[in-house]
Amino acid sequence: MQVMIPKTEKHKIQQDISPEEAKCLLVQGAESLGIALSRHQLGQFMEYIDLLCKWNRHINLTGLRSWREIIIKHFLDSLTPLPYLPKEARILDLGSGAGFPGLPIKIARPTQQVTLIDASAKKISFLKEVARHLNLHFISIHQAFLGKGSPSWFKADPFEIIISRAVGKITDLLFGVSPYLPDRGQLVLMKGRQGVEEISALTAEIKGKGFRLEEPIVLTLPFLEQKRTLIFLTKVE
Repeated sequence: MQVMIPKTEKHKIQQDISPEEAKCLLVQGAESLGIALSRHQLGQFMEYIDLLCKWNRHINLTGLRSWREIIIKHFLDSLTPLPYLPKEARILDLGSGAGFPGLPIKIARPTQQVTLIDASAKKISFLKEVARHLNLHFISIHQAFLGKGSPSWFKADPFEIIISRAVGKITDLLFGVSPYLPDRGQLVLMKGRQGVEEISALTAEIKGKGFRLEEPIVLTLPFLEQKRTLIFLTKVE
């Protein structure tokens, strides 16, 4: 059933580049990350940005206000961990929001089993609409919150990878995700250029929660030359 969205002009996103320019950005940016996108996948990304623009007039899904920003800072940024994620892994995107990084990962790797969760009912409605519109398979979407004091009703088999861009207090996050990770399962945190320093200060607390800090991966976001850090925390308890 088509979800109707009231027509408002709140949080309007400007189309500052043409669809062809947008596709070129996606292709070039993905290639710089070692990812090849098909024509079909490019079409899905374009449908995604169109839905994001429409829904953003009603609910504030993103603070970015142009196509170029969304493609680079949301779509391409979400793809940065993909080469480091096992293809057979079941992935949970924790605090998915408008679908980042889970939906771009799913579009770029269609056979990956991906689950999206978010605490906001409105954002869950948006995620389900995107998944339906893009005809995505092997995807599950739930309204839930994992963290200290989170409810126990969210039932799921363990995930080999839990990934998040929306990181709260890391020690609380470790407490919340631990029941959903098997031994040697990993929590992947997507951080900015200060990620290494930030996480290094928590090494003792991380170990105390039953996790091991792996060597961080420092990347450069395509086109902006901004540093990104991928933090891998392996459950060892």
